[in-house]
Amino acid sequence: MKFSHKKLPAAKHETTVEVEPQEFEQYIEKALSLLRKDFSVEGFRQGKVPKEMVQEKIGKETLFAKAVELAAKEAFQKIVEQQRLEVLGQPQARVTSMAEGKPLVFLVEVTLLPDVTLPDYKNIAQQVQQKPAAVGEKDIQAALQRLKESKKKEDGTVPELNDEFAKTLGNFENVEALQASVAEGLKKEKELQEKNRVRQEIMENIAKETTIELPQLLVQQEKQALLENTKKGVRETLKMEFKDYLGKLKKTEEQFIESLTPQAEKRLKQFLVLHAIAKKEGIAPGIQEIEEETNKFLKHFPDIETAKKQVDLRELKHYTEGVLKNEKTLQLLESFVK
Repeated sequence: MKFSHKKLPAAKHETTVEVEPQEFEQYIEKALSLLRKDFSVEGFRQGKVPKEMVQEKIGKETLFAKAVELAAKEAFQKIVEQQRLEVLGQPQARVTSMAEGKPLVFLVEVTLLPDVTLPDYKNIAQQVQQKPAAVGEKDIQAALQRLKESKKKEDGTVPELNDEFAKTLGNFENVEALQASVAEGLKKEKELQEKNRVRQEIMENIAKETTIELPQLLVQQEKQALLENTKKGVRETLKMEFKDYLGKLKKTEEQFIESLTPQAEKRLKQFLVLHAIAKKEGIAPGIQEIEEETNKFLKHFPDIETAKKQVDLRELKHYTEGVLKNEKTLQLLESFVK
């Protein structure tokens, strides 16, 4: 493969890739092998159909498209490594020249992380005030009442708050032990809420003072992700079709997507701010940390072979690395809060 690079406006990078005919034949063979795995014809077991028959059935165009996809994927990996690019989103590839006996030429365009001009984020974080996570008697009594309601009897009456009731809820000797446990649980909950509030305030305040030109491609991708999350929530939580949900809102899907723009831009900006701070501070999780967190997730599967079939392990590690890096960066910003 031969590469020639060009920087484009709007945080884009374009690479022209040339693949010699002999080299491209290797991608044709790889594509044929991959397509053959899922191919079935009467008289042959799946994956055992002769290559010539597979090639004839799927056609030259399908085979060529798959070969270009494989070549572009490999080219993209090399481009990122060689140019040390920080890429967001998926690469876009298109063939620009193809002729028998001549190199295949295609363009790979990627969207890069835009330039981020950070403010004095340490000083901004210092201005955020952390509130005490106070738990009052009113909070405790309300929680106990909810517990009593959850144990409502068949006749509609709620049980009396006494030692006997406390023992039915777990390893509690008496009401006092139950109240202490409830108070502790409420305090942890309030501490978590305050932690999240402080983090959000820090990020919002830093983002307000940060200069970033958001690539529209990323904004569109983020809006699409928000749309899919909304559809899932409507289906699973509200138990209704998305079109019916839109009807209640009196919006078309296009109008709803457009309404997601502010939220998408806010999420993107905060993500890019976190990334820029982590880069400036040299924050990165260790290999062992990534392995440990990845393994915690994989324990949800019966065995590693099942996990490999359902999860892209490389992508999982990449995602885990990002989550850990963000957490470490947020912890750093929290450390500046007085």
